[in-house]
This record gives sequence, C-alpha cells and structure tokens, in this order.
Amino acid sequence: MTSRYFGAIILNVVGLELRIADLKTGKTLEHVQKNLQLSDDIYNQNVLSVDSVNQIVDGLRGFVQLLHDYRIKDFQLWSSQAISNVKNADFVADQLYMHTGLSIEWLSLSQETFFRVQEVLHRASQSKKKLKGITYIISITSGDTMIVKLDDGKFTANQTFSLGPAKIAEDLESLFQEAPNSTGVLNDYIASKLNDFNRSTNQKPSNVILVGTLPLKNLITHGNDDAKELVFKEFEELQDSLINASGQFLAEHYGIESQYLPLVLPEILLLKHLFTLTNAQKINLSNASMLDGLVLNRAVQHGFLKRDFSKQTIKQAENLARHYQIEPKHQQLVTDFALHLFDQLKPMHQMGKRERLLLKVAAILHDCGNYIGGHDHYIHSEYIIRNSDIFGLSKLETEIVALVSRYHSVQTPGNDYSSFTQMPVAQRIIVAKLAAILRLADALDDDRQQKIKDIIVSLKPQKVIITAKSNERLSFENWVFKSKSQFFTETFGLKVTLKQRRIQANGK
Repeated sequence: MTSRYFGAIILNVVGLELRIADLKTGKTLEHVQKNLQLSDDIYNQNVLSVDSVNQIVDGLRGFVQLLHDYRIKDFQLWSSQAISNVKNADFVADQLYMHTGLSIEWLSLSQETFFRVQEVLHRASQSKKKLKGITYIISITSGDTMIVKLDDGKFTANQTFSLGPAKIAEDLESLFQEAPNSTGVLNDYIASKLNDFNRSTNQKPSNVILVGTLPLKNLITHGNDDAKELVFKEFEELQDSLINASGQFLAEHYGIESQYLPLVLPEILLLKHLFTLTNAQKINLSNASMLDGLVLNRAVQHGFLKRDFSKQTIKQAENLARHYQIEPKHQQLVTDFALHLFDQLKPMHQMGKRERLLLKVAAILHDCGNYIGGHDHYIHSEYIIRNSDIFGLSKLETEIVALVSRYHSVQTPGNDYSSFTQMPVAQRIIVAKLAAILRLADALDDDRQQKIKDIIVSLKPQKVIITAKSNERLSFENWVFKSKSQFFTETFGLKVTLKQRRIQANGK
C-alpha cells in the first residue's frame, strides 16, 4: 500500500531543509531547516571541505531521526545542481550514504525551476486565480536564475542563467575591494550575463512571480507574510534606499541575518535588471519552494493528486525543434507513429508514462542534428540534446533522450564509444527499447514523403505485424524497414513485418 506520508529533504548552497507532508491533504507535519554556508566551498574552491561534509552529515542525522520518530518510511534526499557540480560530488554522495543511509538524487537546473513552477501553478489553480497575459516566474537560488514565461497561464519558454546572489558575491569579492564604484561594476557584470535574455524579450507589460529569493522577502514584508505584492515603482524606491545601506542598518531595520547581508546588493541589482527586461508592472512574492514542488510531484506519482506535468516538457522540446529548424511534417508523423507503436506494444515492453514521455521528446528532437550537418546527423542530435536544458527532465532522463535520438538511425547501442556503455543496466534497456521503437517509426517515413497516412499494429505470437495505410508505392519503405527492423528483433526477440493496406474512398 502506498504511504500517504512523505519526507522530502533538499541540500543546497545555504543549507538543509526537511518537509514531512501528508500527500493526501498536502498539509505539512514538520518543517525543519539547518543553515549552512557552502558558497565559498562551491564557487571558490569547487570542492566541499571535510568540515562542510561533516556539518551536512550532522544535519542529515538529525533529519533521519526525526523521520524515524514520525515513522516515515517514504523519504528522499535531493541536492541542487550547484552541489552536484563540485569536483568531489561523487565522494560526498558516498560519504553521506555511508554515514546516514541516504542516497542523493541530483537535480538539474531545469528540474529545480520545474518543481517551483508546478507549485506556483498548483497554488494558482487551487485559489482559482487565473494568470492572465504575460507572466514571468523568476526563480533565484544562490547561484542561478531561472526564468519561465507564461502566456495566460500556459508555459511558452524558459531560460537559465548561471547568475545568483551568492555566486555574484563570490565572483566579484576581490574586485569590490579594488573598484571605486562597486555598484557600477556589479551592474555591468549582471548586464553582460543577461545579454541573451535581453535580445529575446518582448516589451509587453508583464506580471512577475518571484520565488526562491533569499533576503528580498524580509526587505519588502518587514516580517509581515501578508505583504507579498508591490508595483515596480515601489521596488525602485526600495532599491534607492538600500544601495548604500550598511549591514548594521539592514540587520536592525529589516531583520536580515548576518550570513545574507553580502547578498542583498547583488540580489537587488539583479532583480532590477530582470524587472526592467521583463517590463514588470506588478511583482508578486511567492513562498513556493522547490521542496513544495518535490512533495507535490510525489503526490502526483502516488495518485493522491491528478495533474499533468508533462505539457511543459513537451513544449520545451517543441521550442528546441523550431530553434534547430526540424522539418515539421516528418517530425509529427514519426512522433505519432512512435507513440502509437509504444501504446500498442505495451504488453511486450512493460514501460510506463514516464518512458512514453521520453520517447515523445526523442521523437520530436531526433533530427535536430541536421542543423549542424546531414552527415552522421544522429551523432549531432545526441550532442545537442545532451547539452540542452529540457524543462522537467533529470540529467539521466536527458541522457536517455539523447541516446535514443542517436540510435534512431543506423548505429546499434554498445557498438560505439558513447556514454551508453557507462549507464546502469536498467537505463540501457530503456534506451534500447525506446530506440528500437523510434527506429521503426522513422523507417516508415525515411524518404520524408509522408506516403503512409496511418498504421495498425498487431501483436502476434513471436511476431509483430505493422499494417501501413497508403495508396502509394512502398518499395523504398519496405527496403528501409527491413533493415531498420533488425534492431527491434534483437531487442524484443520478435520479428516485425510491414504490410500495406489501400485507403478506400471512405478513408478506411
């Protein structure tokens, strides 16, 4: 029986956080935080020191004891990408497991934003407050800024920047000591990092929902949780009063804790740039956290809440497809065929909704490598996908999509020097199954002529029969299909045959 109680733990640059929640009601049973200052280790040293690891272990041991006290059996430790990027990340993960029994699941930047956005959208739906017009959800962590654009509440695009208050402070610490005008230098630095966003932003007025900010909430609310909204002019007035404020003034008047004082100026100036670029008219502060999003996602996984989080991932894949100028008719037909094959062959492959999503993303993007060159385009596709930020996919899932796209053509998994051979066995099997299905779908329109309008899939003992509906001559398709179906036979142990059925006047 699925447990309705769940413990979510997140490790990030500023510390550890635990939330114990009732997945059925969404209520929090316990919420605990342990402050840690890991920014110097991460942004200057690029390693976590022994002392830092020991502090993390101590905090996690306390969390584990609390989970046991509540008799929580379902719990998970996640870590932000900033932690996963340190040189000794694998050793740290092993040490934490040895000392606490907790295994880390590393989050990508796109996942961090994804979970925050889902929580924001969930709260909006719960309150029946519709998001109208252009809305930007800006998620700021210590080292990164992630921006999601919504149009009438629907996801349209996202961008990620390696730019956050702690990272800015660490990067420019030495320069601040020498520069006579640190504010001017800081403004130039932030502007240079946001240059790409500047070029892509339209100038329509927007509303901004701000999540994940560090000291700003205290500066605006003065400890009053109800004051969560301000107009741009109010923000400008706040900024003017804080530019030259001393640490003592910030601590006494706004209750900013000492560890956050160096982050106030970088964050305020970063937000000023972002609000200007997005033409923000109204700014809403949301306390929706990544931890909330992780709990929400687990509630969906366990069936306590019905929400479809895959739409944003698919939209992002479609955005990438347009960027890399993938031919749309072939892409759509191959995607339709691949998903139909997946659904009809489910008794044989035994994969679920998540694998279906990965197949769909791979089908949408499988030809993106043609943007670089037609020769060995599947290798270029793998490279592009692996280095893309696909909203909502983990690093491992992105890797699976990249490899499925690589093997949609002619290469066989394992007969090359790709990362396939380094993956866990379970993931290699998923890659092989999805690639075999995608290769069949691609073979049905290999000449990009869309001769086949529809397919019927029949699963028989020891074989699969695919009936192609077409009034065209399919000699080429039969020849390509015979070659490309060999990998399907090797993967599933079933022969696959292509037959043709003429389309009658009534369309049947």
